[in-house]
Amino acid sequence: MGNDLVSVIVPVYNVEKYVRQTLDSVINQTYRNLEILVIDDGSTDGSPVICDEYLKDDRVKVCHRQNVGVAASRQFGVEVCKGTYFVTLDADDYVSADFVEKLYGAIIKNEADVSVCGISCFTDGRDDARTVYLPYGGYEKLTVTRETLASGLYTWFGELLLSDAWNKMYRTQFVRDSGVKFQLPNIYNGNELKFNINLALHCPVYCTCKESLLFHRMRQGSRVQRKDKPLQEGFEIITESLIEESRKLGLYIREQLSNVYYWLVGNVVMDIIYHGGDTLEKHKRYSTLIRRNRQFLKKHKENLDRHTGLTRFKLGDSSIHLPAFVLGNVLWLDAASMGIITLRKIKYR
Repeated sequence: MGNDLVSVIVPVYNVEKYVRQTLDSVINQTYRNLEILVIDDGSTDGSPVICDEYLKDDRVKVCHRQNVGVAASRQFGVEVCKGTYFVTLDADDYVSADFVEKLYGAIIKNEADVSVCGISCFTDGRDDARTVYLPYGGYEKLTVTRETLASGLYTWFGELLLSDAWNKMYRTQFVRDSGVKFQLPNIYNGNELKFNINLALHCPVYCTCKESLLFHRMRQGSRVQRKDKPLQEGFEIITESLIEESRKLGLYIREQLSNVYYWLVGNVVMDIIYHGGDTLEKHKRYSTLIRRNRQFLKKHKENLDRHTGLTRFKLGDSSIHLPAFVLGNVLWLDAASMGIITLRKIKYR
């Protein structure tokens, strides 16, 4: 195994309770040739002082900036880092001692551009109760081509855990050459998803570590109180960025883009189901979703399909096409407690 410099990018914003655990887990990596970039995004708590404590390790560089958001800070780290490879962590997560060593070993062994490991998710204060998500699909190495993109993009979406960046190591020059960036203004979520799926269009070589090496903290009460509009708008921006990126690269992957879009819309439905408020509020949010979905499909009728494998959700005189995987949850919750949605299979033109 080589000894390339690996950059660890850690954006920090108001996480004084957790950032020591994060930085300690990085400082104590078994792989020692690290550049540790700690980017304080205008924190107003004790985080900046804590970050500066780590300057006693000469591998650590701390940058204090005005608040611009975690995505912009992460992108800044990608632009200034000196490592041949980089990883980027959330400042309230932590990693196993061999996190870098194993991701780096996999990327070198397979001559890959991106390596992926599993994630252990836990609720703050209960790190002994973890839900583990591992890369699946049987890949040790996956070489993406323009041909396989047309049939595999949506599959890799789940198999390679493309919604997250903090469980991956990236070859820095590949990312820079692609022009794909983390920063996506005006939405509060989806930046890592947008980054990873756009990067996939540039045909990277992936490899996987079938181990959980990162511990992702879900903080109680930290979930943004959201309505469907920002979530929907974010997913529409992501879809439009994919359409534009595929067009720029001369890719014809209409079906895959459609699958990705419907998966994203399904997440809006799930958010309404579990976080949509009372019956009246849920009804309003479903109505908004239906209207926006109809407008979005009309706008992109040359880029997105309606196809089999979907289910139409009927609400009054309006309908929306959604992924079948949400069917069970919607039937169970809404039919039982709301009584406003009926479902039936339809034929697609």
